[in-house]
Amino acid sequence: MKQKMRKKVYQIAWLCAFVYFVSYLLRMNFNVMLVKICSEMGVGKTALAVVMTGLTVFYGSGQLVNGILGDKISPHMMIIGGLAAASLCNIGMYFAQSIPVMTVIWCINGFANAMLWAPIVKLFSLYLTDGEYSFAMMRVMWGSSFSTVFLRILCPLLLFVMSWRTVMLILAVVGVAVTVVYAFLHRRVFSEPVVFAKKEGSEEEQTRTVPLPHMVYLPLALILVAIVMHGMLKDGVANWMPSFLLETFHMPEENAIFATILLAVFGMVSFSFFDFLHRRFFKNEITCSTVCFISALAAAALLYLSNTLGGPVFISMLLMAIITASMSGVNLMLITVVPKRFVKSGKISTFTGLLDAFAYVGSGISAYGFAALAESFGWNVTILIWALIALAGILFCLVAAPLWKRFRKEYADNPSV
Repeated sequence: MKQKMRKKVYQIAWLCAFVYFVSYLLRMNFNVMLVKICSEMGVGKTALAVVMTGLTVFYGSGQLVNGILGDKISPHMMIIGGLAAASLCNIGMYFAQSIPVMTVIWCINGFANAMLWAPIVKLFSLYLTDGEYSFAMMRVMWGSSFSTVFLRILCPLLLFVMSWRTVMLILAVVGVAVTVVYAFLHRRVFSEPVVFAKKEGSEEEQTRTVPLPHMVYLPLALILVAIVMHGMLKDGVANWMPSFLLETFHMPEENAIFATILLAVFGMVSFSFFDFLHRRFFKNEITCSTVCFISALAAAALLYLSNTLGGPVFISMLLMAIITASMSGVNLMLITVVPKRFVKSGKISTFTGLLDAFAYVGSGISAYGFAALAESFGWNVTILIWALIALAGILFCLVAAPLWKRFRKEYADNPSV
């Protein structure tokens, strides 16, 4: 029988999903409009690459820093501060005229956006049960996917009638509005904690801490390496899909970029699919991640075969979408479900930031690594490396799964601890 959700669960889920949706608008808009920005500023793509790189570095490292801060200060204040700062950065880009100034602003934007994820995970862990947590996380993940599709459809349309700076200014106004809405609503929405609740006190005072057992650190280390593998495939395949289609099938640049919407659509579907697998069949999230990596390995192997035999472009697009969708499943398991198991330690925000930071280690490696591979050895070798990365992910998860099962039994799921 389907469990009936509390009214508060819907409010919490959709409020945070909207926050995450807007954060993607404020963070990914520059990338989506890159071609237009290059044209209007009269500079090459490589000249603006430093702007995007700065955001990625500060977003990834900011996850770790803000994860630690999230266990020391109010998660609500972090979310409000992060959204407000990101909105101001987008306003700043409206006035920025030089690449160095744009880079500084966008680095700050990366750090500001990194202030959101760990607090959201912490709030969900404190205010929601396991079933409610999965429900709410699905909505947040949908928020990011809808935002990606929304940007890739909306921005090209708006750029026909206005400059890229004006588009950023409009999105900044949306960010300010959502910041105000969250500031007014969060006390009313987050009012009934379910984890170690006391009658009075803040979120920090409503939890007691239980030291982590030493046995958790080995599976945690294996999980972190698997997360790096996931980051390499998830962002690497998505980022270089247009180049692959352009160079392999001579697809027009505009069509190759538009084709990436397929990845976002598959991502939304995959969140629901792998969440179902986790709840019904693979209740150990590490085992479920193994299944995700197996799916990616099969798709990469078929992609290698199709590319070798000169298969049609649609098959290649479909298989690349399956790879990224499978990695969205790994993201759901290792970066959204795993942190909840640390709630008793009082360090859930810290571990959330740590896990997400390692995803961006993988993303950073793929940004230059796959480009170098494709340029030096061609796409066939690059695709083969994708398959080997998926295989490595399988092996790390297989070793970690029984250790993680023991940790959950003796600590995370043990009511006597």
